[in-house]
Amino acid sequence: MQFSPDFVSLTFDWALFDWSGILYGAGLAAGATGLASVFIPEHPDNVDLDAVKKRVAELEQSATRTLEQNDELATLFTNWALTLFDEGAELNEIVSLFGKAEAILQTTLAQGDDDEVRRQLGSVYLNWAVTLNEYDDLKSAIAYYQKGLETFKPLDDAGDADAKYDVAGIKLNMGTAYRELGELEKARAALDESFLAYRAVEKIGVAETRLFMAKVSVHQGNILFDMGESLDKVIDAYNRAMRLYVEVIEDCNQTELERDLANVLIDRCMASYEDCLDRKFDTAEERDKRIADVMLDISRGIELLEKQFGAGNMIARYDLFHAVTLQGKILCDESRYAEAQQSLDRAVTEFADLCEGDDDMFLMQMAMAYASRAIVHLGLGKKDLSEQDCLKGSELINKLLHSDSDDEEIQELKQQFQMLREQLK
Repeated sequence: MQFSPDFVSLTFDWALFDWSGILYGAGLAAGATGLASVFIPEHPDNVDLDAVKKRVAELEQSATRTLEQNDELATLFTNWALTLFDEGAELNEIVSLFGKAEAILQTTLAQGDDDEVRRQLGSVYLNWAVTLNEYDDLKSAIAYYQKGLETFKPLDDAGDADAKYDVAGIKLNMGTAYRELGELEKARAALDESFLAYRAVEKIGVAETRLFMAKVSVHQGNILFDMGESLDKVIDAYNRAMRLYVEVIEDCNQTELERDLANVLIDRCMASYEDCLDRKFDTAEERDKRIADVMLDISRGIELLEKQFGAGNMIARYDLFHAVTLQGKILCDESRYAEAQQSLDRAVTEFADLCEGDDDMFLMQMAMAYASRAIVHLGLGKKDLSEQDCLKGSELINKLLHSDSDDEEIQELKQQFQMLREQLK
């Protein structure tokens, strides 16, 4: 079979796809809501909404409520809002309840500064912001995160450990929100402040802060990568995250965190490979060594994810799908077609059920798997199989184009399939 001279350039543009940052499965770790933010205050369990509504009606009918009853009413409105949030209710209905809690607490606070009332109001703002974050109103979310910071500030300044913990978490969430908005300098500043805040909390004895320091470090690595900082700075952030994860896993026996550790390895792999594509190496041996390190990272990540999935962590399977697809894509880009085919065969068969629903991210990743495998089959001289993969990938792209998504990456991938089909003629 004869290939045209530009066949070697017919690979999918790495820069078109945002593989870095928070992986899809990582969002699910926040709970059923799938929040992109990683610091989430505790929600009340087993709230009886009928009982809450009945008690709210009783308190609202009282002409003269005590301060204690006002605090209770504010708590009821907050719990009501959080329960609706967990149930996926309309945003307006949820925020109206937060607004009622806010009004009560602000009135109480105006009558005399009280640490517990201030703490309660700060928590309302934090939950309000997280809700807006989940409903993709990021600019409003940041505004309420800022209100939370201002409310917690007197407690933070006084050395209150709980308030310091909340402030660190708010800054972490602000950093992730700014990144989604593309405001990278603000994201970087918020994350730097978050890390310092968590380190200060760690010094006064909150053990779990090391876990959040690890999470912040991952986000710092992602931001540095987005900003085009040197690879050394990016890798330093990821390495710090891995050290912290390993410490928590070993000291607290939290083996489930191996999933997070695996995802850091994947992030480090992607950053290093991106650098390989852009850098001019002095020798082929130097580049080969770097590629070997990249493949070792992704292999270790896959092993950890397989271990987690084997132990019953179902969320790890989504990350495993991503990792296996990425492994195949890198091998394809490196023209290691036989190895690439093994990874991509696994991706399109073992994880096919993930694309039976309407989740655009899974459909996109599976389309990319078919795209890479089409190139692999072409490189191996299997034109018929390459055409089949183009057809299957195009079907997924068409499904995406008929969904509510109008993502530019989908259009780019569609064009790549068109180019490949032209190559096959």
